[in-house]
Amino acid sequence: MSSVKTKIKNDLWKWNYTLPFVKKHQFDEKGKVDMARHIMKSYINIKPVKATGVRSVGKDIEALLSSVNVEISNESRFVYFIDTQKTIAIPGNILSNFTLDYDRIIHGSFKSLVEDAAGDDEYGREAIAASKGIENLVNRVLTALENSNVDEVIKRKRISDFTNILTRPAVHFDEALQRILFFNQIMWQTRHRLNGLGRLDLILDDYYHRDIQNGEITENLALDIVADFLSQLSRYSDYKSDALEGDIGQIIILGGLNSDGSYFCNGLTRIFLEEQAKIGKPDPKTFIRVSHKMPDDLLRTAVECLKSKTGSPLFSNDDVVIPALKSFGMSDEDAYSYCASACWEPYIVGKSLDQNNIAVFDFFTALDEVLNSKEPKSFTELLNTYITENNNKFKTFLNELDQMKWAKDPLVSLFMDGCNSKRRDVSEGATKYNNYGITTVALSNVIDSLMNIKKIVYDNHELTLKELNECRNSDYKSNRDLYNRIVQSNHHYGHQDHDTIEIVNRITSNMAQIAAEYQNKLGGTVKFGLSSPGYNILSKKTAADVSGRKQGMPYSTHISATDAPYTEVVNFASMLEYDKQRFNGNVVDFFVSPGFINQNIDKFTLFMKSAIKCGYFQMQMNIMDSKTLIDAKKNPDKYPGLIVRVWGFSAYFNDLPESYKDLLIERAATAENMG
Repeated sequence: MSSVKTKIKNDLWKWNYTLPFVKKHQFDEKGKVDMARHIMKSYINIKPVKATGVRSVGKDIEALLSSVNVEISNESRFVYFIDTQKTIAIPGNILSNFTLDYDRIIHGSFKSLVEDAAGDDEYGREAIAASKGIENLVNRVLTALENSNVDEVIKRKRISDFTNILTRPAVHFDEALQRILFFNQIMWQTRHRLNGLGRLDLILDDYYHRDIQNGEITENLALDIVADFLSQLSRYSDYKSDALEGDIGQIIILGGLNSDGSYFCNGLTRIFLEEQAKIGKPDPKTFIRVSHKMPDDLLRTAVECLKSKTGSPLFSNDDVVIPALKSFGMSDEDAYSYCASACWEPYIVGKSLDQNNIAVFDFFTALDEVLNSKEPKSFTELLNTYITENNNKFKTFLNELDQMKWAKDPLVSLFMDGCNSKRRDVSEGATKYNNYGITTVALSNVIDSLMNIKKIVYDNHELTLKELNECRNSDYKSNRDLYNRIVQSNHHYGHQDHDTIEIVNRITSNMAQIAAEYQNKLGGTVKFGLSSPGYNILSKKTAADVSGRKQGMPYSTHISATDAPYTEVVNFASMLEYDKQRFNGNVVDFFVSPGFINQNIDKFTLFMKSAIKCGYFQMQMNIMDSKTLIDAKKNPDKYPGLIVRVWGFSAYFNDLPESYKDLLIERAATAENMG
């Protein structure tokens, strides 16, 4: 074991193989080693390819792409490969959790991007070096194609696509998809984690319709092409996975409002939704921008796709998200064009360095400290004391973000507005938006704890706050009856309770004001959201609270409630404030039994339509029953393809740690009891 730890610490951490997830969750040493062991199977044999001579990221990229093994498959019309044994070794944190602006190499050319960047300065030289690596890789692909034994017609088509892949705009639909695949694989090869794909129905709209109208493809052939494209992206899941198996981040954005108020969708919107559902893979995933203006039949299609049980699509409500982006100061053009980072955080493609998931803030730490050090005389004093302490912790938390150092990235800089004109790398703050995004956990547990304390201590005078806190710190071993009563009491977070909603908005409003005053080293600010993957990780070393959670148990998940019907949770979410800095992902999270949605598809579609009008921010669902999950845990061999939604991604149930399996089973059972 010691040799394994040494390998991890000396190589994985040094070469930046350690996951951004590890850093943003501030694990202790044992936690880091445990997490690194999870990715050992795909990373331990990776060899860093480093250029000799003067330190140059561009030359490192050139050396890497000139040495990776080229793979030509007979099983696809596309060329897509990743050499899982090689990557780059560069100082600093490599940008991740973002979307490359693929439109620039579809409707434009990579050659033109390089020409704009070229110059006799460091920025220009770095761009040229990186581009030479890509040119070398293209030439080696062409050689491999010439020597391959694939069907001659397919071979000629592939050779034609790669001959022109860098020098001119794409001409056909499948050619455009091949370009996305080629540059996507380069992103993965150069250790950019969690790669989004952008608004593919919009980007590819003209290619699709032109090829259909000209008879180049039929609608059925288009279905096959998209299915093939998605299947290629689903490869190399071990290599691509981030925090957990399946946490890959290849998210496809579909639909959405136009700046003139109309709703955009096309045939590709439905094709991507339906083909993602058909292939039955957890990744890539779909993310549909919904609105009260969207066609009813498209909403019905999206709901039908939920029945595939892949966890897709995620629903993002433009009627709420876009106004929130505008309140942050974004222009109409940028707000209406938003995509998302790997999970759900709004992101402006081609104009943003924004790292939207670099850290997780825990609302509970302030309450834990207050309960252990203060004795407020009233609930009002308790709430005020908590808010003050939470604000202080948030300020300290934000100051720690300034320790982040970003790696030079000449390749990504080519795809970003501002870098070429300013002659500065994307890592140096050359883009329009240079913000940090954080996620949060435990607000639900804090709210329910506060309301239970109010009842037990200040309203009913059953115990003093000191006595209640002693019970909590003993993990309720000293008063099991109290714990049982807390568990059985009504929850508040997720319910249409005016006082609860007012407290939530007051807490987040205070944080938003602090966030607005923060400026990072790149000149950006910070935004936060109420959804995070950390709910089952950060909780492991925390004390019990007063919401019914014992020591080490998971925090509540996203915006959810175990004892409230769907409509009430949606109404609760619609009353939360998402403006200013509070839009970095706010996801209502449901479990729905397959039988319920299968038997009530029309009613459920109407519910979804009403929910959009009601005004939730974002929504995701697990279509799963507890009986299946329990059996899958006992008999994993019976369920090799069982997919569940974990946080902002889906994964195979068998690949999850036991704690996640138990949590999913518990949530599914609770949802069924509510039904």
